[in-house]
Amino acid sequence: MRMQWIALVVAVGAVACGSGFEPGDADAWGTHESALTITTEDQVVARLPASTGAGYGYGEYLPPGYLTSTGTYPVIIHLNGNGEFGTSPTEANLLEVVTRHGALKKIRYSSQGKAYFGQHQVMVFTPRAATNWQPAAIDAFVSFLVANYRVDTTRIYLTGISFGGYGSWQYAYTYGSRLAALAPMATNIGAPGPTITQLKNVPVWAVHSFADGSSLSAETSWMTGVTKNYGLFQPVQVTAPAQPVTYLFPGASSPTWTPQPGVVASGSAIARLTVLPGGVHDCWTQQYDNYAFWDWMLAQHR
Repeated sequence: MRMQWIALVVAVGAVACGSGFEPGDADAWGTHESALTITTEDQVVARLPASTGAGYGYGEYLPPGYLTSTGTYPVIIHLNGNGEFGTSPTEANLLEVVTRHGALKKIRYSSQGKAYFGQHQVMVFTPRAATNWQPAAIDAFVSFLVANYRVDTTRIYLTGISFGGYGSWQYAYTYGSRLAALAPMATNIGAPGPTITQLKNVPVWAVHSFADGSSLSAETSWMTGVTKNYGLFQPVQVTAPAQPVTYLFPGASSPTWTPQPGVVASGSAIARLTVLPGGVHDCWTQQYDNYAFWDWMLAQHR
């Protein structure tokens, strides 16, 4: 189901940027323990809040070997859009909702996707929010995962689409330093402007269709919140593309945007913005179908 588009204007003064999450001792992150029983690996399962004590119901994928190993695993957390907001009465309903998009969709419905994430030994979680995404609630979910699963806390990845993309940006203002990488998509629903200090040294890859919403004006403002960390205060100048274009920002060593044709996953740019032609809101399906994107994400470490 195509996600509904919601326009949301965010007041600059409503975002606190001066203080935020301090990495500290990773063990202190896991503060939401539960009596969770884990018996399934290498397939997608749904867990209702009443069965876990987590703030959200969620979909879960654990790679093969998880149940018998003692090691830690990277984690991909996916935030859906407002089309998936709501409360699931059953695990079957929750499973249907959390596998509509993202990595869990690929694992559940594609043998290639299941093989990829299994071979890369990555855990995937998609929570379902009732009405919106709140940064503190998202962070409580991250802490729940750290407490109850064997999470490699240097490899926590957050991606979101539409309203979930917006939620991932909002999370990053206070808790971005917990992340190894951030990948928001189709998030033209507000432009707060201030520097996102918690994302300094955190790789960011944003994706947007050029004519979706207000033609990238908000999306480029979000990217300015990242580049201000490295001395660039002007937004990236985006022109209408005939084919996908990726704008690369290396960081403080070369604080300028450089466009390259195509979807560019290679290189060490600290920030990249891929712009698709046209105005289709769903810019995420082809990005998630591109395994070079997942290679990029899983190569990042905090």
